[in-house]
Amino acid sequence: MKEINITFKNENEKLDFVLKSESLFENRLDSASKEVVESDVSCVLLSGPTCAGKTTTAQKLISDFNKIGKNVTVISLDDFFKDRIEQREVQHGKKIDYDSVDVLDLEELERCIKSATVGNIIKVPKFDFLTQSRQGYTEHYISENEVLMFEGIQAVYPEITRLFKTNFKGIFIDVQNDVTINGTEFKKQEIRLVRRLVRDRKFRGASADFTFFLWETVRDNEKKSIYPNKDVCKVQVDSFIEHEMFLMKDFVAEVLSEIKQDSKYYTKAQKLLSKFDNLQSISYDYIPKNSLYTEFLGKK
Repeated sequence: MKEINITFKNENEKLDFVLKSESLFENRLDSASKEVVESDVSCVLLSGPTCAGKTTTAQKLISDFNKIGKNVTVISLDDFFKDRIEQREVQHGKKIDYDSVDVLDLEELERCIKSATVGNIIKVPKFDFLTQSRQGYTEHYISENEVLMFEGIQAVYPEITRLFKTNFKGIFIDVQNDVTINGTEFKKQEIRLVRRLVRDRKFRGASADFTFFLWETVRDNEKKSIYPNKDVCKVQVDSFIEHEMFLMKDFVAEVLSEIKQDSKYYTKAQKLLSKFDNLQSISYDYIPKNSLYTEFLGKK
């Protein structure tokens, strides 16, 4: 377990801590990206559990592939969701498993993969999270220097990997370890939960109650389908950044304040919130523009 013990005397110390933390993560990501890019494959599978940092990893890979003259087309597995009519509200007594392979249109994905040959134009569906439905297609021309990157939680599922007949390189990103910060233990899954609570409130209009409602199903699916298959990805990287719980203190407090005392998740919310008591807040102003945390807090 990683341990962090720090008290900031002033704002300069906070800024220094942020920059050092960001540098450590950037070095890990640089090393992982280099290994993928130098593998000389035309297909990359990028996976990891929810809120692990897949978007930032994809951006890094794109940049590094571009440097050697390769063009990267990112294909999100989320765009292969089947249309669904469930509304973003807690449905009593019913769990919605958004991470199951059953929510994906595998026939459409297989069609896309088979058509991805040099000189072809592939049509990739576009899923709209607000309407919960497919909204047309986008087209991508496959050039000789093309690298296709299939990105998503489900990229390590056997039902997905079996569709790739050619060689691929897999990269898996995750918060890899529990951490104790100023004497308080944060489980690695709690760190991602904090990320998701804030992200889903900001970008998907999801209440904290709804995120907690989904979380049990999310975790069940991770244990059943993601972690047992993650070793298909030969490149793995830790996305934990040492400053992040200090940064998220005020953001998560705002989100969790929405949970009322009569909510079934109130006790869980208060327990999670109490873990931040011994942490000083760090301003988002100190975070670099290219930080992983723009995934969860938005562009600066």
